[in-house]
Amino acid sequence: NFGNTCFMNSVIQCLVGTKPLTRYFMRGEWRSHLIQDTKEQSSSMVTEFAHVVERMWRGQFSFISPAEFRSAVARCSEQFNGNDQQDAHEFASFVLDSLHECLNHVHPRPLPERELTLDEELQFEQLSDAQQSRVQWDAYTRRNKSIVSSIFQGQIQSRLTCMACQHTSTTYHMFTELSVPIPDTGSDNSANGPALHSEPQPIDIYQCLDAYSESEILDGDNKWMCPVCQTKRTATKRLMIARLPLVLIVHLKRFSTVGHFREKLEANVQIPTMSMCLQKYVTFGAGEQSTLYNLYAVANHFGSMSSGHYTASVSDGLNGQWNHFDDTRTSVIHESQVTTPAAYLLFFVRTQRGIE
Repeated sequence: NFGNTCFMNSVIQCLVGTKPLTRYFMRGEWRSHLIQDTKEQSSSMVTEFAHVVERMWRGQFSFISPAEFRSAVARCSEQFNGNDQQDAHEFASFVLDSLHECLNHVHPRPLPERELTLDEELQFEQLSDAQQSRVQWDAYTRRNKSIVSSIFQGQIQSRLTCMACQHTSTTYHMFTELSVPIPDTGSDNSANGPALHSEPQPIDIYQCLDAYSESEILDGDNKWMCPVCQTKRTATKRLMIARLPLVLIVHLKRFSTVGHFREKLEANVQIPTMSMCLQKYVTFGAGEQSTLYNLYAVANHFGSMSSGHYTASVSDGLNGQWNHFDDTRTSVIHESQVTTPAAYLLFFVRTQRGIE
């Protein structure tokens, strides 16, 4: 751990614990996909990440020092250049985005799709959810195809509905992780101040997913300009999952801003380690895939926003053993110890109709 780089260590442990990603790098497939004309700093980061994976999985060392990888990251991003503590979620997003851009083997990339005309949008709205999703996913994959897109990327449907004429406008976008809110449980508990009057209420991951996908009313200054009514109207907006990724990363939004103060939410979110079901949160037709996920890695954050520490808990995938990584210290933990109020980034792998 160099300075305050435990955020980097925890993310690396979770990513290296992602078996499809590890196999890709161990087999050397990344070498033929690395874009030659990409920025030297970015390609260097990919190369050093591959070296980290190889050294960790060869098992020759009790621990390794990813100094070269850290230096390569610093050359790519000013945010991560230094010894200051950084956010593990932001770092994970940076690494996956960088890997995707450097290993995207669609080259040259076609131009982005133009925006639909109103007539084309009306025709698009007549398609089923499954048809819409396929059209948009095909358009995306014509420009994007990498190990990251094949493992981590899914698709979100965002649907606006005019409350006056019921016209809908549906858009789709790619996601690499789901950032879900932690609903207010009525407790005053936070890392910056203990509760004085109430105990934290039980909460589970499904309540977080409910809050993410519940309909939002767009009213007042947020009214929607309905293209059919040709005026601003009250509307609803709802997010659903249209395409499930092989590996789902869930980011629990523990850090919030209240007025001029920022705080960390310490709710103990109950998370199933086996068979988390997402059927309720997918569009019609998306359920043709398995909607069951097993937890295999967790990045934990202990402490407050200004002073904290990251660790990781990762399943070895063979005998179900969970290992806890705290900088150079490792220990075996029981499955019941995996999810705590410190859980911050959750890594799930989709099962194949109940069979991993």
